[in-house]
Amino acid sequence: MTHRHDISDRRVWELLEPLLPGRAGSWGGVAEDNRRFLNAVLWILRTGAPWRDLPEDYGDWKNTHRRFCRWRDKGQWEGLLNELIQEPDFEWLMIDASHVKAHAHAAGAAGGNEASGLTKGGPNTKIHLAVDAHGMPVRVIVTAGSVADCTQAGALIRNLPAQCLLADKGYDTDAIAEAAQAAGMHVVIPPKSNRKQPRQYDTYLYKLRHLVENAFLRLKQWRGIATRYAKRASSFLAAVQFRCALLWASIS
Repeated sequence: MTHRHDISDRRVWELLEPLLPGRAGSWGGVAEDNRRFLNAVLWILRTGAPWRDLPEDYGDWKNTHRRFCRWRDKGQWEGLLNELIQEPDFEWLMIDASHVKAHAHAAGAAGGNEASGLTKGGPNTKIHLAVDAHGMPVRVIVTAGSVADCTQAGALIRNLPAQCLLADKGYDTDAIAEAAQAAGMHVVIPPKSNRKQPRQYDTYLYKLRHLVENAFLRLKQWRGIATRYAKRASSFLAAVQFRCALLWASIS
């Protein structure tokens, strides 16, 4: 039985299949059900449903969840994203962050709530994102919602060979500007109102920053990302990485 969220495009599957663990010809056992597994994860993340509600034709929900976690712990989801990022356009790099409301089901992780900080809107997680000149995601970080956007800028831009850095005034700090300039980037960040010597910036180029906001809209088309249900921050990050990977594979 097929579901409307399944990977149905043969070209997309042919792109994904060689990048997955257990593929034909690789060392170790061959996971012939990789496609069913990815479709199961897609169903969970696109619907936002609990794992135990996974339709039976996708297989046992416990085994599917365990496998998702194994791939998470081995860095497979991040690796899939990195493999699919092909020839990003670094004429400019845009960074931003977006809040995600944490559902009650996201609470209660052993050792305390992970990357879920209290804000005026309640428990929140924040996705920090870097996108290329076409608005395609090239790096993602997950923190508690109470973490300031600017604290993650260094990690978002590190070792990315961009010509320009575009960001809103929340990133207007000397440290960020100096790090970007040291990396050869032209800084396009509007100055905060309290700056004694406001920085000049390209207002025309700054308007292109809407591309990173559009990227968040695309991420949050999946209900499992628009609201965080995962208890583990690493599981939520893995979900976002998978979503970003499929954007590169042209799955909306």
